[in-house]
Amino acid sequence: MKDLHSTPFPSHHTSQCDSCVFQQHSLRSPDFSQALVGGQKGYQTYRDLPWDLQKIHQPAVKIRHLEPWKIALIVIGTAVAAAITIGVLVYFLAYDQKLFYYGGNVKITNIQYNNELSRQSSGRFRDLSERVERLIDKTFYNSILRKKYIRSRLIRVSPDADGVMAEALLTFWFSSTDSREALREKIERILRRGLKKYRGPLRINVRSSTVSSKYITSLFKVVLAL
Repeated sequence: MKDLHSTPFPSHHTSQCDSCVFQQHSLRSPDFSQALVGGQKGYQTYRDLPWDLQKIHQPAVKIRHLEPWKIALIVIGTAVAAAITIGVLVYFLAYDQKLFYYGGNVKITNIQYNNELSRQSSGRFRDLSERVERLIDKTFYNSILRKKYIRSRLIRVSPDADGVMAEALLTFWFSSTDSREALREKIERILRRGLKKYRGPLRINVRSSTVSSKYITSLFKVVLAL
């Protein structure tokens, strides 16, 4: 009796078939190192892989997101810059402000003129200029023109009947379309009203105190020198 264990089973095929080769290829893990290295050839090999394997082995792309406080800071900064730009444009285009100069003449009756008052560097002139400028500043700062008024500056003191005339340069900030003469009348009314309320050591003739819209070129030189 033949030994069944020693009898080999008949082989259905003697050579390796195509299906066996396909099975062995499927069971063997693919070598991706060759697909990812080697320049264009490696890239081409990588592309030849199945699409699902390509997706698995693609390098992860890190997406950077800004933090919320940084986004808020950028938005606020942009809004503030836009608001400032719009505000400046509206201010200059809508209002078109420029400087207006007027001469304020204050008649003082209890001071007699002398050569010391002709020099701006003298102590008597500085004392008088401080009193007159403080009076004018207080008058306009307490009026409806307080936002338009800039400053006053005593320019000179000249002799006048029964006293002296103190001439000050008044500077305002008005629209270029405003009437110079209409503004002069308003400024004169406000100045006289303030002189009537004055209770200081100077005796002022309110009726003889006026405001002029005609200014001398030398007054501008004084302003530029300040």
